[in-house]
Amino acid sequence: MIIHEKSSNQVAIISIEGEVDLYNAKELKDILDDKMRKHIYEIVVNLEKVPFMDSSGIGTLVTAMYKLKKYHGNLKICSVHGSVAKVFKLTGMESHLEVFDSEENAVLALVKERESIE
Repeated sequence: MIIHEKSSNQVAIISIEGEVDLYNAKELKDILDDKMRKHIYEIVVNLEKVPFMDSSGIGTLVTAMYKLKKYHGNLKICSVHGSVAKVFKLTGMESHLEVFDSEENAVLALVKERESIE
C-alpha cells in the first residue's frame, strides 16, 4: 500500500494505492490520527486505486470519521469502485460514510459544510 497526501481548500486528501487489509490498515489509521493531532479535521480519502479493502480497512475509516465528528470535522470517501464498492454496500457502510464519485465533489461537500457552520 502506498499513501499520497495533499490538500485542497484546507482539506487533507489522502490517496491510497494498493490493497487495504489487516496487515496495513494500521498505517492508514496512523496517518488519519496524525492529521487529527495536527488539528486537521476535514479529510477526503480517495480509493480510486484500491482494488481490495477488507473489514479492517473499512473499520479504520469509520472510526476516523467518528473521531473527526467529535472535533466538528468530517471524513468523505471518493472514487470507490469494483470489489471495494461491493464491500461498502454489503456491509451497509454507505449509510455511515459519505461516498462521492470524485475527489473534487468530496472536497466541495466539506467546504460547503464548513461554510454553513461559520
